[in-house]
Amino acid sequence: MENVMTTDQQQTSQLSIPLTDERYALIAHAASLTDLTLSQWAAQHLIDAARYEINNETTLQLDSASFDIFMAALKVPTSAAVNELMTRNPQWN
Repeated sequence: MENVMTTDQQQTSQLSIPLTDERYALIAHAASLTDLTLSQWAAQHLIDAARYEINNETTLQLDSASFDIFMAALKVPTSAAVNELMTRNPQWN
């Protein structure tokens, strides 16, 4: 785990999560096995999970064969129509 918030860092937001007693006890037990408070443990695991989900949804990973095909496609000369399209300013600019 990284970037555990220290007590002197200002905290400006809170998250309230309704839990059954069983789930709360499970999380509290896991936190007690570390040197973190329950809040620190929960926040760090949520941050780790958020980073994982963001990376998983925003990063494309190719196997070696697919990567080689992709790189070969990048080396193919583009047509005049594609070159003309690439000179245009997109409407969202």
